[in-house]
Amino acid sequence: MKAIIDFFLSFLPSPPKLGRPSEVSLIADALARDVHAFDAGATDPQLKKGILQKAKRILQQVGGPEMIIPGYAVAMGEMGATYMFMEWKMFDKIPVGASISYKELAASVGAEEAIVSRIGGMLVATGRLIQTSSGHVTHSASSKMFTSDHNAGNLFRVLFEHGLRGYVHWPEYFAKFGAKEPTGPSHNPFTFSWGHPEMNMWEVIALDEEKQRVFSSSMRSMGSIAGKYGGPASIYDFSWLGEEASKAKLANGNGKVNTDRPLVVDVGGSHGATLKHIMEAVPSIPQDRCVLQDRPEVIEEAIQMDDPALRYVRRMPHDFNNEQPVQGALTYLLRRVLHDYGDAICIRILKRLADALPRDDERARVLIMDQVVSDPPTPPNAAADMVMFNIGGKERTVRMFDHIVGEAGMRVVKIHRREGTEVGVVECALI
Repeated sequence: MKAIIDFFLSFLPSPPKLGRPSEVSLIADALARDVHAFDAGATDPQLKKGILQKAKRILQQVGGPEMIIPGYAVAMGEMGATYMFMEWKMFDKIPVGASISYKELAASVGAEEAIVSRIGGMLVATGRLIQTSSGHVTHSASSKMFTSDHNAGNLFRVLFEHGLRGYVHWPEYFAKFGAKEPTGPSHNPFTFSWGHPEMNMWEVIALDEEKQRVFSSSMRSMGSIAGKYGGPASIYDFSWLGEEASKAKLANGNGKVNTDRPLVVDVGGSHGATLKHIMEAVPSIPQDRCVLQDRPEVIEEAIQMDDPALRYVRRMPHDFNNEQPVQGALTYLLRRVLHDYGDAICIRILKRLADALPRDDERARVLIMDQVVSDPPTPPNAAADMVMFNIGGKERTVRMFDHIVGEAGMRVVKIHRREGTEVGVVECALI
């Protein structure tokens, strides 16, 4: 790590004899302190994140065109090469613990060896693959994540297709539709880039079975990444629902839980990982008082998975644009749903849930788990918002959440945050 510090410090001019330290000097000092803590054995993920962010800020401050532009070129080249090798499933064909020739890789997809070796050379140059001898490569420590069955690698493919592909088409998109936000799920940069502006994102994905598979896999990766930094139960205290279930059980007298009022309805909850996380955090919440809702094909996948931890959860196909079929639940959860849509659609979705809230229990809540964008935004905030823009959605600030929640007839009670994450839980109640 000392070598890294020395590298960045080498760009600093000699300190002036008088006056305040420069901004770069202050960042470098802070970077040095973080690196010393890391070298001393600190394992905090936020420390590592801070080291990378400070290093990048120094490069941004001192790097001229001779550093910045070539850096962009390398990054774009690596992303393009990685995407193409994934499309050809070449990461799958590289044997674990052994090497393979570009000639063999090219033959497997009917491509010229010359183009495969050039694309592979980009990956070797950046360390994504390791060259064992001329014309032969093997896996690096990180390249196996780009095999076709790896959720994280498929998340990269989705970010490439939903993000970078849309950015490339921005000039034509804005020329045709105007420099303004998409007003609905169709006619956005993503659908425009695939030649189907009249469709929404789901309809475009449905045109290709492989894209459906990759997208579904990537969402499982998003779930695991979110879990690493804490699911909703690490941000919002669901224990009151467990206490409610225990009270109902005691009141019933015969040991049977009263299921008349669902405790949690996970709206757009995918395969149920979020519900599972909540019930693990609060074991007194019984499965049969939870409801999982999503598109029919997603619910069918969840049923086929047959997770014992979700076996007695009520699984229900539901379009959240329509009237909520489960009325009177104590909590309705929207986890990473609203950021897919513009304000008008979000207000409609929230109104459906506001109408479903029980009027006889003021504790009832709608919970929105999403990124809460700071002002100014952090790099992850801003990057996520760019991808959301491409599909007709947006990441929101506190003020933006206040607006859509208020228009739906509710109020924001509190925004629960956890230090070190970009995500929050927006707690909403009836006005």
